[in-house]
Amino acid sequence: MTTAADRRRIPGPSSSYPAQPISSHISPTHDEASIPQRERPPLEPRRICKSLLFGDPELIAVLRTSLITTAPGSAYIETSSPSTRLVVSVHGPGPLHGQIPYTPTVRFTVTLTLPLSGGTNHPRNPPGLPTRLERFLSLRLEKMIEPMLLGHLFPKSGIDVNISVLEYTGKWSLLAIAANATSAAIAEAGIDVVDLVSASSFALTDNGLVIDPTGDEEESASAGGVVGYMASMGKVTDLWVTGSVEVEEEGDMDVDSGHVRFGEMLKKVVSAAADARLVINHALMELVKEKGLAAKEPNV
Repeated sequence: MTTAADRRRIPGPSSSYPAQPISSHISPTHDEASIPQRERPPLEPRRICKSLLFGDPELIAVLRTSLITTAPGSAYIETSSPSTRLVVSVHGPGPLHGQIPYTPTVRFTVTLTLPLSGGTNHPRNPPGLPTRLERFLSLRLEKMIEPMLLGHLFPKSGIDVNISVLEYTGKWSLLAIAANATSAAIAEAGIDVVDLVSASSFALTDNGLVIDPTGDEEESASAGGVVGYMASMGKVTDLWVTGSVEVEEEGDMDVDSGHVRFGEMLKKVVSAAADARLVINHALMELVKEKGLAAKEPNV
């Protein structure tokens, strides 16, 4: 008679050996200088990149859809300068729970989760209740994205957006990048919208206005924030600013006072958000080509 063995107590093979630490595989010449840094002017937005090619010096932003097969819409976005990676999945619109009161418009909910260990800069507690930063970013994304939805078409329904952040360097740039990926995922899910929201972050530093700031630039900035913009309709969906910014007086938009002021700053950030829309459009065009829905050219 044989007894069942507890597989949890079976040791490894005699030829096994402990794994080598990652540091042992890194060249001795590796230093902080090799970490990707900002390689573009302060006001230059990210360029469009079709594919993820490691070691490509032109790699600025990658946005892909159809990553999660179990979700109607999903997107993966990766950027360098600042270095950010996240995954978005969209579920809905679907019926709400029976105990939830009737709502004449769709109930839009965003759940954002920061990495358990994003290097040495952003440690957090094990999974549980969301942190204060996670709640803040989720709320801001809801305010930024919801105006583009045709919510009256989905009464007593809900749309849930789940965002898993793999890496980030600053909360302002993370908020803008997450908004762009969420718009692409909602478009793939086929949810009715009036337009797509593209966003851009900014910071006022000693060197002036900086678009898409890194984490270090955010910490040293006197002011900064994020702008959500619907390019086709020409409307700002959300504007979040923290810090101190000089505001022009009425009819004083063209007067140079030697400082970056609110009206001038807003024009440049909105322009950068409109440029970010090109990245979303490009990703959706690639999606159409992959699914074979592109219109065929007529035979001549």
